[in-house]
Amino acid sequence: MDDRTATLLRLLAVQAAVVSAAIHLLEGLPKLLVYLPLASFADPRGYLFVPSALLLLGLATAIVRGARHRRIYSLSAGVLLAYTAGYAWWHLTDHGGLVPSHDVTNPVGEIAAHLATDPIALVAYVVQIGGALLFLALFVGDPELPESRGAADGAVDGTAGTTAGERADE
Repeated sequence: MDDRTATLLRLLAVQAAVVSAAIHLLEGLPKLLVYLPLASFADPRGYLFVPSALLLLGLATAIVRGARHRRIYSLSAGVLLAYTAGYAWWHLTDHGGLVPSHDVTNPVGEIAAHLATDPIALVAYVVQIGGALLFLALFVGDPELPESRGAADGAVDGTAGTTAGERADE
């Protein structure tokens, strides 16, 4: 992957993360403000959405500010995929159970039916899957990863695995 492609992928991935985080903050903050003062876990989404959305915003900010690490890319993809899996789990377990509590013969159809009636959820779902794929592509091929730069530097001057101080001592 060349630098221009990586820059475009980072831009799109960060935008996907910000859109997803914004949707989860808009959905989770009102729930958190209702249930937190009551010390109630009747609806756990506020407790899950707000911290994870803030984490996602922090990761996106780190990427914009120049951080290039596989950990950041994998954590960002993981949060987005957790949202995607959580949405499916929430609707397949009749809104929050541990196991399916209603008869679901077609899980994909069930999720598609929920997404068809909620355009914001549909946007979030598409953005989350797309963002996760973008972050995973960066995880694999970002040329600005420290591992990529170190391998390229070592291949050119034959000093892979040595520090600047060690090279200066030679």
